[in-house]
Amino acid sequence: MFRIGIFIISGLFLSGAAEALGESRIDWQPLSLRLIDRGGVYGRMLRLPDGSLFFVCERGGTIRARQSRDVGWTWTDAQEVARWQDGSLANPELLSLPDGTLLCFHNRRPRKEAKAPYAIAVSRLEKGASAWSAPAVVYEAGSERGSGCWEPAAVQLPSGEIQLFFANESPYLKSQEQEITLMRSSDGGRVWGAPERVGFRAGHRDGMPVPLRLNDGAGIAVAIEDNGFEGAFKPVILFTTLADSWHSGTVIGQHPGRWGALTVPLPAQTYAGAPYLRQMAAGATVLSFQMSDDGEMAHSRTAVCMGDIQARGFGTITCPFPETPGASQLWASVCVKDERTVTVLATVTVNGVRGVWSVDGHLER
Repeated sequence: MFRIGIFIISGLFLSGAAEALGESRIDWQPLSLRLIDRGGVYGRMLRLPDGSLFFVCERGGTIRARQSRDVGWTWTDAQEVARWQDGSLANPELLSLPDGTLLCFHNRRPRKEAKAPYAIAVSRLEKGASAWSAPAVVYEAGSERGSGCWEPAAVQLPSGEIQLFFANESPYLKSQEQEITLMRSSDGGRVWGAPERVGFRAGHRDGMPVPLRLNDGAGIAVAIEDNGFEGAFKPVILFTTLADSWHSGTVIGQHPGRWGALTVPLPAQTYAGAPYLRQMAAGATVLSFQMSDDGEMAHSRTAVCMGDIQARGFGTITCPFPETPGASQLWASVCVKDERTVTVLATVTVNGVRGVWSVDGHLER
């Protein structure tokens, strides 16, 4: 076990309040800032039933994991989850099953000379096991740029069905379009059904889906980035009831099950991509994304706002990480640590150190 030190922050730390849900707000805690993985990218964190925290990220083309049993103050040394001889692995995402199994979905990205397909794969860590299983391929796309699949994320329904979502451009080899694809498993992620198109805006690119089963049982909300809604990519919600569960067909551009997440629209040129969605126990939903006023992803800051129990009405935008001139803040995610605490992770640079950092915010009313 090693201790992640507290880094003293010079300059301004933005700790504003998000007031989208009545009097609810998030007060960011500067002293909670932690470096989890130096050099890591695309960090994701999950609280397990025993109260421990599990973390995965990509680094050097592999997927690696750490665990914390003291609410994120210290983390175990990194353990390798998966690697791939024909290319790099990216976009890890965790799902905890009721029997204690952990699933880690990830994206295979082939080297050009390997001529292997882009793919979505999953590794398993059975309860009590010390090592992850060899990755199993769930879906294969094309092998050339412009024919890939990306960014898997999954949710489990009360019935036990796992729904896996990912961005998929392989059906659109003659255009630049991209859809959100769904695959289902009823046996804990071992066997998967046929791919289904659940999100698509003609002439545009739906991407980076993150599903959430809403607390009140009303349905499933999926946060995506949509570059056909209001100019550059903006956070958008796709929705279905649990009873329908996407069986009624694709949520197209003008579908009533598709809406802009933000209460106050951003300017058309503002880039606001890579959304991530979670929900507090009391019902407030928390949305993170990366935002750049000039439309350049490389100039992004991590942004967070709060919405209602139906994943609507996301209001005041706050920036939980300190700004470092010239350094982007990318690939944020959200973990609900307890009833009053939310943790945001992103690949940022603090005092010259780049990697996956985390910061806590306290929900207040």
